[in-house]
Amino acid sequence: MAQKEKISQVISRELLNLIETGQFPPGSKLPTEMELAARFGVSRIPIREALSVLRAAGVISSRQGGGSYVEEVAGPAILQRMRIESDDVQSIKHLFEMRKILEPEAAYLAALRRTPEQLERMKQVLKRLENESLDEGKSGMDADIEFHRSIILATQNPIMIQMLESLSALYERALKITLQPNMKLKQKRQAVYKEHKDILLAIEAEEPELAKIQCVIHLKNAEKKLSLFLKDYSI
Repeated sequence: MAQKEKISQVISRELLNLIETGQFPPGSKLPTEMELAARFGVSRIPIREALSVLRAAGVISSRQGGGSYVEEVAGPAILQRMRIESDDVQSIKHLFEMRKILEPEAAYLAALRRTPEQLERMKQVLKRLENESLDEGKSGMDADIEFHRSIILATQNPIMIQMLESLSALYERALKITLQPNMKLKQKRQAVYKEHKDILLAIEAEEPELAKIQCVIHLKNAEKKLSLFLKDYSI
């Protein structure tokens, strides 16, 4: 059974539809928050949330001087919403609930416990992710999965490691959904790379609280993007 969407999610989908149909063409500036609030009959708070979702998905970007602009490469082929079986939607939703609990704590522990060898492994994987962020034909999924796996391994916690291994197939499905639209969005691929780099830098500096915060930021952005592409479901 589909869950009721938040107002901001409805608005983000409406804006996406306006972009897909050419009413806000690539490179154009979106109306101001106040103008959008009047258009949709809501306060500016859900408008900000909706714009944040579109930003996380790489559909729009903010520019110096103010305002939100539609990305030049934003077109129907890139922004087509993905249709997934309802069982998969619920599984992915539950996975994100678990990730928001597990992964920030894993980053925290990794900053305290990682070995030099494990840190070097993270750097190698991050380098792969950086290279793939420059390649328009790749989403970076394999390197992304391996990066998160390297953090879990660095916790030295066998229960966390076992949990990750048991969820590997579901991780792959969820990441395929969130990363596939990035294949033609170089700026978004690079933003995802930077989020991972920020996590690694905190782990390298042995700053557990910072590592935890950076991981939370990364997951929130991934969740925003996923909510945009999962049609008719709240996540």
